[in-house]
Amino acid sequence: MAWTPFWMRPTMADIDAVIRKCVDDIWQEYDKDNSGSLDKEETKKFVQNTLSEMNDSGEFSEDDFEACFKEFDKDGSGTIEKDEMAIFIKKVAGL
Repeated sequence: MAWTPFWMRPTMADIDAVIRKCVDDIWQEYDKDNSGSLDKEETKKFVQNTLSEMNDSGEFSEDDFEACFKEFDKDGSGTIEKDEMAIFIKKVAGL
């Protein structure tokens, strides 16, 4: 891997902007009722499609999904808000 000068490295603001764009794209695709949040069915479709795109079978048990949903849904509202998705993406990315 080539060395990159510190002034050319992405800042946290750059990374946050990319994550916001990613979350906006997810919402455009999966928030079918335009509620501003993802319900369980919308979230399940997102997870299935993401696994499938990663060459996984896209299949997982209901218990696995419930655990995943609980990890997303930090406030326990039963829906996933954009800020919860951003936090989850940062966690997965190790940020």
